[in-house]
Amino acid sequence: MNQQDLTRRAFLAAASAAGFGALVASATRAWGIDAVSNPLASYPDRGWEKAYRDLWKYDSTFTFTCAPNDTHNCLLNAYVRSGIITRIGPTMRYGEAVDLAGNAVTHRWDPRVCQKGLALTRRFYGDRRVNQCMVRAGFKKWHDAGFPREADGLPPRDYFNRARDEWIRVPHAEAAAIVAAALKNIAETYTGEEGRRRLEAQHYDPATIEATKGVGTQVLKFRGGMPLLGMTRVFGMYRFANSMALLDAHIRQVPPDQAMGARGFDNYSWHTDLPPGHPMVTGQQTVEFDLNAVEHCRTMVVWGMNWITTKMPDAHWLTEARLKGTRIVVIACEYSATATKGDDVIVVRPGTTPALALGLSNVILQEKLFDADYVKQWTDLPLLVRMDTLKHLRAAEVFGTAPAELANATRVLGADETEPPAVKQREMLIPAALRAEWGDYVWWDAAANAPRALTRDEVGANSRIGDPLLEGAIEVALADGTKVRCRPVFDLVREYAAHFDPQTTEELTWAPATAVQSLARQIAREPGTTLFAIGMGPNQFFNNDNKDRDIFLLAALTGNVGKISGNVGSYAGNYRVALFNGAPQYINENPFDLELDPTKPARPKQYWKPESAHYYNHEDHPLRVGNKLLTGSTHMPCPTKSLWFANANSILGNVKWHYNTVVNALPRIEMICVNEWWWTTSCEWADVVFGVDSWCELKQPDMTASVTNPFLSVFPRTSLPRIFHTLGDIEVIALVAEKMAELTKDERFNDCWKFVHEGRADVYLQRILDFSTNTKGYQFTDLEAKALQGIPALMNSRTNPKTVGYEQVTDSRPWYTKTGRLEFYREENEFIEAGENLPVHREPVDSTFYEPNVIV
Repeated sequence: MNQQDLTRRAFLAAASAAGFGALVASATRAWGIDAVSNPLASYPDRGWEKAYRDLWKYDSTFTFTCAPNDTHNCLLNAYVRSGIITRIGPTMRYGEAVDLAGNAVTHRWDPRVCQKGLALTRRFYGDRRVNQCMVRAGFKKWHDAGFPREADGLPPRDYFNRARDEWIRVPHAEAAAIVAAALKNIAETYTGEEGRRRLEAQHYDPATIEATKGVGTQVLKFRGGMPLLGMTRVFGMYRFANSMALLDAHIRQVPPDQAMGARGFDNYSWHTDLPPGHPMVTGQQTVEFDLNAVEHCRTMVVWGMNWITTKMPDAHWLTEARLKGTRIVVIACEYSATATKGDDVIVVRPGTTPALALGLSNVILQEKLFDADYVKQWTDLPLLVRMDTLKHLRAAEVFGTAPAELANATRVLGADETEPPAVKQREMLIPAALRAEWGDYVWWDAAANAPRALTRDEVGANSRIGDPLLEGAIEVALADGTKVRCRPVFDLVREYAAHFDPQTTEELTWAPATAVQSLARQIAREPGTTLFAIGMGPNQFFNNDNKDRDIFLLAALTGNVGKISGNVGSYAGNYRVALFNGAPQYINENPFDLELDPTKPARPKQYWKPESAHYYNHEDHPLRVGNKLLTGSTHMPCPTKSLWFANANSILGNVKWHYNTVVNALPRIEMICVNEWWWTTSCEWADVVFGVDSWCELKQPDMTASVTNPFLSVFPRTSLPRIFHTLGDIEVIALVAEKMAELTKDERFNDCWKFVHEGRADVYLQRILDFSTNTKGYQFTDLEAKALQGIPALMNSRTNPKTVGYEQVTDSRPWYTKTGRLEFYREENEFIEAGENLPVHREPVDSTFYEPNVIV
């Protein structure tokens, strides 16, 4: 090329090539990179790997339990270097878990961990970690001034600038003394006639004032957040509430039999996690199954549940079951992560789960695909309903007979009998008065053309229903000589479900009519082989009890309730405290009769009273409609004047209707205390924040269990020194009790927490184990020793996977209902008046193209 002919483009190209070559040559020499012609013959220097391996080097390890409210409770290994946790991993020893009989599980449970657990170091050492106790400046001034009050009893507003006030750092002991003094002052303020007058001056509902019975401790509210997540440290809030009977006895100078404790807020129903239709149909708080049961079914319907993202450690059971042939059907309002794992995906309009379930049931009913034997043996569908009163026809009305004796896993308690401890119960217990009120029922024998009586004993293999009238109406002669027109529940349900033909169902739900027909036929094709995993999407809509009743109807028509391969499950957080039905040994230990010998059991007596938290953030209003009070006396709330909670942000920080809570409800609450290790919105609105230990630094052991897996999980004491100036939740409670003892000169407050003061919380845990049906025989010290090795235990369940209703269906035992059967007809006046005596579909109250809340 002629030098004068060199273009700018050619020059840049040549210079670039030369420069890159020089860079490579210089880098090769600088970095010592050797050319390797045969990697099998030689290998270059590997010293660089040391820096990489040093990233994973550790000085020591220890085991802790990760237990957010996701139901998994994974035992994890923490790797420590220079006193800091640098990484977290699975223990890989779940496959070594056994129960007391030696039954074991597979190593397919390993590795048991999820992304949340792997990232916990960001929480343990995060900038929002609560590193000591904080008291709001104004609240401390109110305490220091001797708790001054206005004429109506409320503190001056100047002391209560929550979420805007400054914070003062104080030692735990000082914060505990402030809280104890405030609790005592509030209880004294609202005791007796003067207390009643003050509550009236503050315009509380008269029914809630009457519910206090003039006892100031009734306005003290306590809540352990999802208490199954810590049987002693979280449930300690309720033990403390029970001990408030000592404070009441001190204030009113009454004997123990007249003393009253405080109130304890609920959790499961407050979160709207409790599916209300489950107890309506089955009598069980909730029906569910361990998630690994998916391997035992032919069809899995994942309905409104994003299994892949919310049940991460158990996500593999779903995908592996699909590999083995289980058909996965996903019903959701969007194309979710779980939808990517589905064989069939149905995207529906939000709030239409009941309509879709009824549409599926209608196909099964119209095409006669239902499991007739299951319907006759396990449901109330053959039972007759009077068309004049819309009540069940009772056997006494037809035959004039008294209720029959019950013997099928049932014991009727006389008026003077008391129920035995849970661990000694062998059957369901029914008070005699309630048994008499329920009576027996009637079905129509189509073969004999005559009515037949039916008791709640006669279920499953014990059922005497042979050829019942399921469709049509019949005139039944009564014992008094009159006649009444009756119809079976089946016929009523069939008539209503007929409105949900496939085309109408498509219009309402957006599920294609062909998909409705196909899925219904698939579920009915093999009865008892479909699992329904229902999530919290459908549970959040108004009148969500109907979605449960409608889904159970679909399941019962196809024999899919109470079987390992076929059942309904509702999945949210961890709730089933009944897994430890010996919990009253700890929660309800009689504060006036404490057992201080660690080898002996407690003598429980409940002084605290449960209360739904739904009332508190609605300004403690009971449910009134016009001039009618719908809240019954058993559920009547009391005014909320103090609130102390642990292990939760849901009760305040992310409370529903947050604006009303902070603007109208909180100003009437005189003390808010929070036990927390991560600064939340609840802390912002609190008066006192106790900095507590995270899971990696617990110095008192604890335990938990799960509704989605078979493991009994222990929180072992860890070797890691406390990262900040914190105490355990249970130690904070014990410290406040100690300060209460100083104020009242009653050492029993201290004795309530004797074994906490001695570092022996395991004594309380052993008592719970000894009196719990599923854990009797375990020694807590053995469980903790195994947990330190990363090995959990197995709950002593009858089956693994466990599934609710198994004993009913397998042993022909009654369900926990009046009829002993799955109940789809509600005869109570409230349901009849609301038009919901049958399982129906109501439109949502918002985001609907139709009339809000209308029954379709």
